Amino acid sequence: MPTTPTLPSPDRVTQLLATSDSLLAGGLGDQLTPVGRRRGAAYALRIALELIVARTLEPRNKNLPELSMRAQRLCLRHYVGHALAYRVDALYAQLCRGCKYHHDELGPGDVHIRVWRGEVDALDRELAAAAALAGFPAQAGPERAAAAETADQPSMS
Repeated sequence: MPTTPTLPSPDRVTQLLATSDSLLAGGLGDQLTPVGRRRGAAYALRIALELIVARTLEPRNKNLPELSMRAQRLCLRHYVGHALAYRVDALYAQLCRGCKYHHDELGPGDVHIRVWRGEVDALDRELAAAAALAGFPAQAGPERAAAAETADQPSMS
């Protein structure tokens, strides 16, 4: 019998942010180059952002484990608004780029990682606050028509 994946706790996000800080400070031994540490820190921040988005959407979507990160980010704008969802998308794109090795680029610098880390932390707080206030998005298309029909029918009681 397949197990249902559990969604992250706030502690997991905190651990990833601490891992990012540790990598940036030169922790975890001498096995990594400075560029490798910065890429590792970017990767930890990206995973933390993915977990934050999943945690934000979890109460509204019980099929969340089946959704890709792209689909989750698209759903996010219906619950927290376009401006906040756009910030998540922009940061996610920057973190993805910072995680990848490009032979003709130096990779992200310490300043980039620190800025991204602050932004992940800020988005964590803002998404939590926005999710607490958000309701379900407005129905559109056939769902709206079906809901309107049901509402127009007289009750049998």
